[in-house]
This record gives sequence, C-alpha cells and structure tokens, in this order.
Amino acid sequence: MNDRHVKIATLAVFIFSAYPGGARADDGCGHCNIDYSKLNLNQEQTVKIQQCDQEWFQEYQQTQPEIQNLQQKFKRLLSSSKPDATEIMLVQQQIEAKKSKLKLKATQVLLKKQQVLDENQKKAFDGQIQTELVKRRQQGTGVDNNVQQVRWRRIWNDVQNVFTQGQEPR
Repeated sequence: MNDRHVKIATLAVFIFSAYPGGARADDGCGHCNIDYSKLNLNQEQTVKIQQCDQEWFQEYQQTQPEIQNLQQKFKRLLSSSKPDATEIMLVQQQIEAKKSKLKLKATQVLLKKQQVLDENQKKAFDGQIQTELVKRRQQGTGVDNNVQQVRWRRIWNDVQNVFTQGQEPR
C-alpha cells in the first residue's frame, strides 16, 4: 500500500468513525455531498464508482439496523433493575464489532474508488473529502466557520505532512 492509500485509509477511518451513521460518500444513504460530476469520470469509471456505492449501501443497510438493535438492547440492560455486567459488556463488544465492520468496509470501498481514479481525479476527490470533513465538524460545533476552517486546514496539513515526510514536495 503506497502513502496515498494509507492517507485515504486514515481519512476513511476518521470520517466513518466520527459519524456513527457510517460512511457518507454518496452511498445512497444521503449522507455525503461528493460530486462525482466534478471529477470528469468516463463511463467505465462511473460504473465502477456506482458499483462501489452499491457495495457500501448493501453493507450499510444490513449492518446499521443491527447496530441500532444492539444499542437498544444495551440501553435496556443498563436500565434494568438487576443489570448483568457480563451481558452488558458482551453487547458493548458486539456493537463495537459491528461498527468496526462498517469502518473496514467503508475503507475498502474508498480505496476501491481511489483505484478507479487518475491522479487529477484523486486530487479533486481528496479535496471534496476535505470539504466534507470541515462541514461535518462545523455541524457538530458552535465554532465560527472561519475559525473552524483554519483549524481543519492546519490539522489536514499536519496529517499530510506525516504521510509525505521524506518525499519531495508535490
């Protein structure tokens, strides 16, 4: 796996772990605003991206309700008059395993999409992901948009620097 794939995998894990609803890259769940029309995809690329989206959507549709059911069970167990610590811990582990499964699938799908794109398209795709990260963070905080953007830009640059150390600047 090259540095670009490591960076994308790291971003995918961050994106999908920060939002328990799962992946949000135009997955059919209405979560993300990745505009593939801006990537100038050819017909073959479009089909492959759609297949990736369908693959993600199927996994999400199957796993998310399972997570929700387990979360409800977890809440019931915690509010029980005689909570069973072992069962509570088991259900918590099941929830985390399902979330981990979604994160893994999201990363796999994101990497598949990256493989479909040429270098210019990858840069544009990365830019849209960065924009989406900023939007999501802004939605979850009361921080002024300009302050939040500066903070995320700085964090993003730090992340990129980790993966480009020892390489020539682009």
